[in-house]
Amino acid sequence: MGTGPAFLLIALLFAAGPDARAGDDHERARAALRDGRILPLERIVESAKQRFGGEVLDVDLEDEEDGFRYELKLIAADGRILKLDYDASTGELLRTRGRHRSHGRER
Repeated sequence: MGTGPAFLLIALLFAAGPDARAGDDHERARAALRDGRILPLERIVESAKQRFGGEVLDVDLEDEEDGFRYELKLIAADGRILKLDYDASTGELLRTRGRHRSHGRER
């Protein structure tokens, strides 16, 4: 999976979702990135891959009341499926959820 500008744009488009506010959500995300209020997706993906290894499966950018949050799903080097929440402005890992691939159990 790529991590260039096209990847970021695609991730932001999917994060906007299909509802009526999708255009507004997308524009707020683009403005936040342009204004430096959020980090580029590439930095978040690189951080996740350095820490957990593996490959990113899915990315969402959520516009929450307290700021933007990147939500990544990746398959780690050890086979676990991880869901990672990052603060989009600082790059801080806020939450890690995971389950073992073969058992489907949360860890």
